[in-house]
Amino acid sequence: MLALVLGLVAPGMAAAQPVSVSDQPGWTPEAYLLSFGVGAYKPDPGSDSFDLVYSGDNGPILLGEFDLYLYRIPFIGPIGIGLQGGWAAYTGSACRADSPPGSCVPSSDSAKFTLFPLNILATLRIDALARKTPVPLVFTGKIGYNTVFFKESAGARQSRGRSHGLGWGAQIALELNFINPRRANALDEDWGINSSFFFFELAGSNANSRAPVGDKFYFTGGVGITF
Repeated sequence: MLALVLGLVAPGMAAAQPVSVSDQPGWTPEAYLLSFGVGAYKPDPGSDSFDLVYSGDNGPILLGEFDLYLYRIPFIGPIGIGLQGGWAAYTGSACRADSPPGSCVPSSDSAKFTLFPLNILATLRIDALARKTPVPLVFTGKIGYNTVFFKESAGARQSRGRSHGLGWGAQIALELNFINPRRANALDEDWGINSSFFFFELAGSNANSRAPVGDKFYFTGGVGITF
């Protein structure tokens, strides 16, 4: 009996291989994206008031994103909904009360300005090149609703609030599956991670409804995965 069992199992064992070197051609469907980026963001576009206190401080801004894909357009790529959340902080010197209009005479008090963006976006990820050709480039367009919570402290004074407006983003990403397709496929089989990538994104925010905290043009760069 033992000999019979070994005889049945042995061919399968001989054909088996570690998942880390899988050569299966298939990939699981992409349903989600997760990314994290770091960049430069400067609120109050078109005005010198921010520079008077924070001396041209550009952040940095830390921004995470989670996308849920709803439908894949044939020969183009998936469309979905994205949620971004992040943080940026700026430090400077509070202005003296007797500062002339349009200027800032620094006082001995420090000033700190903190932003917490929370954005909801519609996304279109154009991955046809990466899926149908050897070119591992992916392009993504985004548009949606930007909300920026802010908090400022200058000496004993503190203020906080929220502004909102339209936002957009344009991203180019380099998928890394081409480096070792077999191992990338094995990672998909084992963990459901379809691809990993580096990205650069140019974006803009018009979140100036209650306070000028939007930035017409800012950028982030970072890493992400789809799964």
